[in-house]
Amino acid sequence: MRFCYARKQCLLIHLPKEIDHCQAEEIRKECETMFLRACIRDVIFDFTNTIFMDSSGIGLILGRIRQVSPLGGKVYLFGGSLFIRKMWEMAGIMGNVTVLETMEEMKEVYE
Repeated sequence: MRFCYARKQCLLIHLPKEIDHCQAEEIRKECETMFLRACIRDVIFDFTNTIFMDSSGIGLILGRIRQVSPLGGKVYLFGGSLFIRKMWEMAGIMGNVTVLETMEEMKEVYE
């Protein structure tokens, strides 16, 4: 299954319904491949369809933050249920990401 799509210098990651250790590892590997193929500066995580995420999902986000920060890039989070957003807050990542609230905001970053 393909999760990652690159356009210009942005990587869009469509996350699955559930993100556990196995899923996070598969997505991480695909991200690494995309970073090798394209000049990626910014990353958007699309949580629209995600209803469950464990700590490995937070690790996935933190890994991309570490990857793009030295390049002057940003990590964006889009969508996400109240449960998912609470996890972002509890993990303390809100100061390191930008939350996109509308599809239009996401398109501005991606296109």
